Amino acid sequence: MELTQLRKKRIGVLAGGISSEKEISLKTGKAVFEALKSKSYQVQFLEVQDNIIETLQKAKIDIIFNALHGTWGEDGVVQSACEMLKIPYTGSHVASSSLCMVKSWTKMVVQKEGILTPTFILWDSSKEKVDSFMKKLSLKPPVIVKPDAQGSTVGISIIKKFSQLKNALMVAQKFDSCVLVEGFISGKEITASVLNGKSLPLIEIKPKSGFYDYKSKYTKGQTEYLCPAPLSKSITQKIQNTSLKAYDILRCRGAARSDFIVDKNNKAWFLEINTLPGMTETSLVPKAAKEFGLSFIKLVEEILRSVDL
Repeated sequence: MELTQLRKKRIGVLAGGISSEKEISLKTGKAVFEALKSKSYQVQFLEVQDNIIETLQKAKIDIIFNALHGTWGEDGVVQSACEMLKIPYTGSHVASSSLCMVKSWTKMVVQKEGILTPTFILWDSSKEKVDSFMKKLSLKPPVIVKPDAQGSTVGISIIKKFSQLKNALMVAQKFDSCVLVEGFISGKEITASVLNGKSLPLIEIKPKSGFYDYKSKYTKGQTEYLCPAPLSKSITQKIQNTSLKAYDILRCRGAARSDFIVDKNNKAWFLEINTLPGMTETSLVPKAAKEFGLSFIKLVEEILRSVDL
């Protein structure tokens, strides 16, 4: 869609919600809202709690810019609501959003297409006691324990000793009844952003704590970001090609960000994909876009241009 057309549209920036990522969603939404407002777009800020349908019905808008992270925003719920109400929206469609929100589903799909991803096993706490699961667990520490359908490193733990495992499982299952236990890969943390089918520069993430947790992710000065990532040309190309392949396989749209670990043997391991990346001042996609030559407002406009009208 041309920018002249977008300027004639009433845009609603949807943020907030009920998930553990509400605070980040509001920051993303306000950043997008202020950027569009500064360029004289017809824009409204729509803060939603548990009243998505009501909010969408009352708002007099032509397009939703989805900034609703986590549950409802990334799992296909708000996408389904917009489809039902015939309101065009940014980001991936219903099926893609639902699939990519669940880490194990994503990993199974990309694995079948030849993309390298760490070995994993699932614990469904609604069907199996934790002690029973631990007895049959074939993966040995170090492992990563995380909720199967959460973002922003909520409920995640790195486990180096078996004695730490039970507590980590119980923490993770507070956020999702299904918990992913994944083999730990030591190496460089790399993130690869794709915008409307085009690769952006890679970023290496170097948290001062050694672990890219919620605090490291959203607190200024806690993490060093190297963009472009200091990798060889061949590894850079490999990761960008893999992120594009995952983007296409999973039918993503607009902006999406894949996370990788590059081990000591220069193997790039795909971890997960985020179909609704953060757009705060510390967020990764805006950093990659800036290195690519796109200002924040240009990034927002590119995301809007992907909307189906």
